[in-house]
Amino acid sequence: MNRLVLISGLMLFSLFFGAGNLIFPPMLGHLAGEKMWVAMTGFAITGVLLPFLTVIVVAYYDEGVERVGKPVHPLFGLVFAILIYMSIGAFYGIPRAANVAYEIGTRNLLPVHNSFTLIIFSIIFFIVVYTVALNPTKIVNNIGKLLTPLLLIGIALLSIYAIFRPEAPLQAPEGKYVGIPFISGVLEGYFTMDLVAALAFSIVIVNGFKYAGITNKTKIIFSVIKAGILSSVLLVTVYFSLAYIGGTTGRDSYQDGTDILTYNSLRIFGGFGDLLFSFIVVLACLTTCIGLVNACAEFACRHYNKVSYKMYVTAFTAVGFFFTTLGLETILSLAVPLLTFLYPLAIVLVLVSFINIFISFELKYAYILPVIVTLVISVLEIIYTNSLLNSELIAAVYLMIPLSGDGLGWLLPFMLLTLAGLVTDRLNKKENVQSQERTI
Repeated sequence: MNRLVLISGLMLFSLFFGAGNLIFPPMLGHLAGEKMWVAMTGFAITGVLLPFLTVIVVAYYDEGVERVGKPVHPLFGLVFAILIYMSIGAFYGIPRAANVAYEIGTRNLLPVHNSFTLIIFSIIFFIVVYTVALNPTKIVNNIGKLLTPLLLIGIALLSIYAIFRPEAPLQAPEGKYVGIPFISGVLEGYFTMDLVAALAFSIVIVNGFKYAGITNKTKIIFSVIKAGILSSVLLVTVYFSLAYIGGTTGRDSYQDGTDILTYNSLRIFGGFGDLLFSFIVVLACLTTCIGLVNACAEFACRHYNKVSYKMYVTAFTAVGFFFTTLGLETILSLAVPLLTFLYPLAIVLVLVSFINIFISFELKYAYILPVIVTLVISVLEIIYTNSLLNSELIAAVYLMIPLSGDGLGWLLPFMLLTLAGLVTDRLNKKENVQSQERTI
């Protein structure tokens, strides 16, 4: 059991640790400087703790993503789950990771970058994804025992050398990290959108324990929690290490974390640094794509099992390959509005579902009320941020909502209406009990 938990924890880490997770912390550390530790604590709350809570929720209810939306309405739960798998799967998450692997992983290795080289790279990349994802019973072993250790070794080589050979001491913070480093870190972790990924990935971990012959629900839940803790500890360790690399990199006009890590790879390892960094990026994206293909195929099989798992893997791999060839800018332009709409809703449903674990009475309005207000605010945000749809009236209404300027306009209404819903559900329970007693 302990061995399976270890392998599952390593796998969960690698599923979360895509290219976005690799490049966010270095830039945060570079800008936060001396306030890096405070900023990264905030980052860990939304970038690690929220995904960990999501893993617990999915394992506890053991009904997949659709369970978190089911209390609102069964049809809502199903539609929400489909949208999650569309956005984080073949239509966005998979092609985005594959594109990042190509753009960053081969940046300094290929002499030419064009549509032809993207297609060739994608063919090789997705053949590996397809081959590993084809056998769901061995995914935990293939990723947890083989790919994750290689990924960790690559990150460790870069991190250890960079930490012991820093270019400069931590310097004064810049920009938003001067006054509000903690809140700025919270927002950076929020924008990783790892909670949505956790909704898709968690079922892969749960199924891994089932494939190993564990049938007791309590054992599965506690095993998943242990694996989640291991994954979270690894994520926090790696994130803080990468942030420290960024913080101790001398001031320069770096565009993002990619530039910082590329520079440090070359500074420390010379020509070998290019190969090391490319290896880390490609492997991080590869493990993410394998997990996403598997999760999407498992979800589709659960709801329409007349098509085989193999056919679903083939379909999701093919769709992922097709969208990858469109290029990263096209993918982002199509998917960002959908994710803007879904992400706050996903957080709301996960947090209410987590609260529901500890509540003895049935929750109804505690789901419905915050979901409705979050949906409305998310639509307002999409209209506000879209230049084609924007209007002065909607902009004025949206900006009246507290924290809307930070993309967190849903937060305070969610807290208030969840509390109102909990009180309403509690009162309804009392009325039902009293009505039953009078009937008796």
